[in-house]
Amino acid sequence: MTCYRIAGQEFSFPGLTIPELSFFAIKNPDQTALTPDPGPLALSCQTVGWVGEAEREVEVWSARNGTLLKVRGGSDFFISADGSCISKAGPQELAGLDRDILLGPVLVLALALRGIWCLHASAVMCKSGLIVFLGESGQGKSTLAAYLSSIDGRLVADDILPITLGSRGMQVWPHFPQLKLPTHVQPAEKFPEQLPLDQICVLSRADMDEMPELQLLPAGQAVQSLLRHTAGTRLFDSALLSGHLSFCANIGRQILFSQLVYPHRNDALPIVKELLEDIC
Repeated sequence: MTCYRIAGQEFSFPGLTIPELSFFAIKNPDQTALTPDPGPLALSCQTVGWVGEAEREVEVWSARNGTLLKVRGGSDFFISADGSCISKAGPQELAGLDRDILLGPVLVLALALRGIWCLHASAVMCKSGLIVFLGESGQGKSTLAAYLSSIDGRLVADDILPITLGSRGMQVWPHFPQLKLPTHVQPAEKFPEQLPLDQICVLSRADMDEMPELQLLPAGQAVQSLLRHTAGTRLFDSALLSGHLSFCANIGRQILFSQLVYPHRNDALPIVKELLEDIC
């Protein structure tokens, strides 16, 4: 059976061929396939999320030996209790919306079950270290990451970045599919499985006539930023929410957080680069 090693964790997807994960494929004949046995189901979450370029109703159901995730308009996916095995209901073809469900909320939730949290973020490896950019859509995460990568940095993530906090400190796991990028330009193959995180930068958009400004964030605001920009939190049950809150509180006390306010003008980007180098 072909399995995949994603964000430092091994996963199996019985019966599914996933071209977007080809770089992460490993041969693991000892991996046993999950036989879904939902039994009685209990609704643990009902929300609306952005999946497949549209707002869709999403439900998470607790089952006997795992979790069932349903997205309106797509197939159901079953995740084993330990998050290591993911199976699809119905035909095993994977295209269109099902692809976005599997490589989006399903994989994010499966990683959370294994203690790995995913940020909505871009990230760049610069000479001074690895910088992660958080911000709402339209705040310039991808633009800034692309600019820094084109100068003297390397793109680590464009949309989703798995992170952990352990004995080695804060680590990012760049071996994760970036769905907004074509398969042949995925950044994962340029990096080892994990990298130390040096700082997190929260982006805000300034008026066009303003100059870029960078300032440190207090721990309380840092924690709020992490909570706001973690992917999939609306899918978490009470146990995952509790673990995630503890994780964010610990990071907020240990990692340098800054707030970057900058106008979306091309001539502002070199100034932003200098600001980031100074604070690093």
